[in-house]
Formats: sequence, C-alpha cells, structure tokens
Amino acid sequence: MHPAKKYRPALTALAVVAAFLIGGSFVPNFLNPANFLNVIRQCSIIAICAVGVTQVIVIKGIDLSVGGNVTFCGMLAGLLLGRGVPVPIAILAALAAGTAIGLVSGALHAYLEVPAFVATLVIGQITQGAAYLFNNGRSFGSFPPAFVFLGNGSLLGVPVSDYIMVIFVLAGVFVTTKLPIGTRIYGLGGNEQVLKNSGIDTAKIKLFVFAVSGFCAASAGVLLAAQLDTAHPTQGEPYQLDAIAACIIGGVSMAGGEGKVIMSMVGALIIQSIRNILNLLAVHSFYQNILVGVIIIGVVAISMMTRARRANKTAQFAAADAGALKP
Repeated sequence: MHPAKKYRPALTALAVVAAFLIGGSFVPNFLNPANFLNVIRQCSIIAICAVGVTQVIVIKGIDLSVGGNVTFCGMLAGLLLGRGVPVPIAILAALAAGTAIGLVSGALHAYLEVPAFVATLVIGQITQGAAYLFNNGRSFGSFPPAFVFLGNGSLLGVPVSDYIMVIFVLAGVFVTTKLPIGTRIYGLGGNEQVLKNSGIDTAKIKLFVFAVSGFCAASAGVLLAAQLDTAHPTQGEPYQLDAIAACIIGGVSMAGGEGKVIMSMVGALIIQSIRNILNLLAVHSFYQNILVGVIIIGVVAISMMTRARRANKTAQFAAADAGALKP
C-alpha cells in the first residue's frame, strides 16, 4: 500500500478535528479547558458505543438496539443499586444483560436469517419498553458514591470516564487488528461466501460481533447513569444516532469491509464537538438532531459515490489489461 494511502485516514481525521477546533475558537468558551474536558467526557459514551457499532457495520450489519440497550442496562443497574445490591455486582449484572441482548440480536440475524435492521430494531423496542417497566416510567437516582465516581471522578486531573473510553477503544483496536477474529470480521464484510468456502462458521462471527456491540452499549449505559447520577427510561435514545454517525464520519463503510475503531472515536469527538458548539450557541436539541441526520446522509452519499468511482476505475484498468493481453 502506498504510504499516502496508508496514513490518509489519520491525516483526514486530524484535518477535520483541526477544522472544528479552529471553528470552535470563534464560539465563546468552546476552547475553555474545562469545557473541552467536558466534551471529551461526554464523548466517552458515544465512543464506547461506536466501538461495537463499528464492527457491526464492517460486517454489513446495523445495530438499532443501541439506544434501548443503553437505557435498559442503565435502568437495570439503577434498580439493583436502589435495592442495596453492591456496586460491582450491579455493574456486572447490567453488562451481562447487555451482552445477552446483543447475543439475541446476533442469533436472530445469524441463525434465523432475520435482517439485522429488523432484528435489532425489534430488540431495541423491547428493551426500551422493559426499561419503562422497571420503575413505572420513573427514574432512579442518588446512587452510591463509588458508582458515581466512575462517571464524575477524576485521576490525575483526567475524568475516569476518559480512561474507560480509552480502554474500550484500545481493546477494539486490538481485537480488530491483532486477533484472527478481526481478520475474519473484515473478511465477512468483504465477501462472506469466501469465508464459507474456507470452512469458517460465519454465524459465530456475527454472534460475536453483536455480543460485543451489546456489551459496549451496556457499558455505555452504566457509565451514563454514573455520569448523570440518574437512570431514566429515555436517556439512551440520542446515543443510537450518534454512535452510527460517529462510525460513518470516521470512515466506516456502510457497504462493509472497511472501517477502523480508532477513526470511529475521532468521529465521536467530532459529533460531540458539534453538539457542544450548538449548545453554546443555544441551538435547540431538535435542530441538533436534524443537523446530525443531514451529516450522516451527506457522508454516506459521498462514501458511496467514492466507492462507485473506485470500482469503475478498477473495472476500466481490468478491461485495459485484458485488452492488452489479447494477441
């Protein structure tokens, strides 16, 4: 691979981030250190979700259960903590539940061949509804200090949630680039039939990917509840759109086979920076969602056009080579 192409994603990400920082410098208080640390802290929820969603999109899937999973697991942790369950056990129970939710979505898609769009949409609706039943639509709050510390505490001046985000991102990078399952994930997104012909059980790969996405969403839900010191049955809804947007802005191809976890984290930072700038400008959240939706459509359109142009050039070169080989 040509060096310029190898480092193009990273250079593009740095250029985009630099552009937002420059643009943000014209917005009062955006570059204030306290505000910027707050942006990164809030970005952690999106980034953690995006670690799992990246892998789902790479295999040509989609996870529309993220919002419901974030909400459900946050509410489950809140319910258990409210009943006196120790913090570690409450967290582990929520993470196990989120992973199970991902496994159910993966099983529906992998073994019953339910389209990922339908399977995760239904599972997301079920988990969202279940979250309302936990406390009759009311929120939980006033959690133990040890739990709240995860979302609002700091070590060496850096929020604990940032450390958690970095751990998830590094783990995602390690799995997708250093382990055999990572190669198979990209292979599945590139050409599933090739893997099947090689004797690889692609259903297990799908199950693994959706389980990871469920675990990441559950972790984000627990962390969000800790940050807010509240678990509410609607607080996970915005993160579904933002996680997908972060992946797409980070260069994950909806056509499958392409995308990097680290770039999705950059996309998460961009999304949260946009929302923070709009908040500082007193733009209503309704308009923020419209803007994020427009960005997703624009980036997907550009990505698909670029991919089609690349495919056309490849076909032209192949045709030219075939013509040159003719006697």
